[in-house]
Amino acid sequence: MRRATALAVLVVLGVVAAVAGTTGAATSASGGEAALTRAPATSSPSPAPSVRALFVEPAGPTAPPAGEDPAVARREPKVRGLRIPLAGHPIPSDPVLLPDSPRAYRAGVHEGIDLAARQGTPVLAAADGVIVRIDGRYVEPSLAARSAALAAALRLGYTPGATLDMVRGRQVWIDHGHGIVTRYCHLSSVAALPLGAHVRAGEVIGAVGSSGLPENGPHLHFEIRVGDDFLGDGLTGAELRKVIDLAFE
Repeated sequence: MRRATALAVLVVLGVVAAVAGTTGAATSASGGEAALTRAPATSSPSPAPSVRALFVEPAGPTAPPAGEDPAVARREPKVRGLRIPLAGHPIPSDPVLLPDSPRAYRAGVHEGIDLAARQGTPVLAAADGVIVRIDGRYVEPSLAARSAALAAALRLGYTPGATLDMVRGRQVWIDHGHGIVTRYCHLSSVAALPLGAHVRAGEVIGAVGSSGLPENGPHLHFEIRVGDDFLGDGLTGAELRKVIDLAFE
C-alpha cells in the first residue's frame, strides 16, 4: 500500500469490485426472505465533497512531509473526511476491534472496525455517496452452513470471499468516489432506500444487529475499502492508529 505527500492531487483508484449477491428489491429488512441486493458494475460516482482526499505515492521518489511516519507514507493511502457511523461512539482502542487483527476461528484477519452498540442503534452514512449494495431481503445462514464454511476456511488456511460475506451478515455498501467504499455489516435492518440512492453524511441507513455472527452479540462492523483492499491492511500499532484517526479528522 502506498501514498503521496499532502500536496498530491486526488487520484482515482478505479472501479470497486462488483459485489457478490443476487439482485433484489431494496426494502426495510425483516429477515426470512430471499437474498440480497447489489449494484451492476459501473464507474464510481462523482467524488463526495465530504471525503476530502485520497493520496497515493507518485511514480518518482519523494520524501514524506515533516513529521510524517515514512512507513505509513510508503505503505498506506490516506482517507479523510469520514464521520463515525454511530453517534456518540468513539473509535475503539483495543487492537482486537481494529483492522488486521487475527481471526483464528477462520484463518484470517479482521478487515474493519467493530463498534459495540445496543441492538437497533441507528447506523449513519459515514460520508456522502451512492448505495451500491443494500440487503433489503436477507436470510440468516443456518448454524450448520456457517460452521461448515468456517471449518473449510481453517482447512484452506485463509477465509474465502464468500465466507467473509456470509459472516458479515446483512449489509449496506456506499461508494464515495475515488475508489473509496464503506461497508456497514451485521445489521438488524436496513433503511427503505433504493439501490443507487444518493445519501448524505449522517443519514440513517440501517440499525445495529448481529446478523451473520449472532454469537458475537450486537455491534457494527464498519469497513473502509480502498480499491480492492481494506484501509489498514498490513499496519499495526501506531501506524494503524494514525491512518484510522486521519480518516475521521
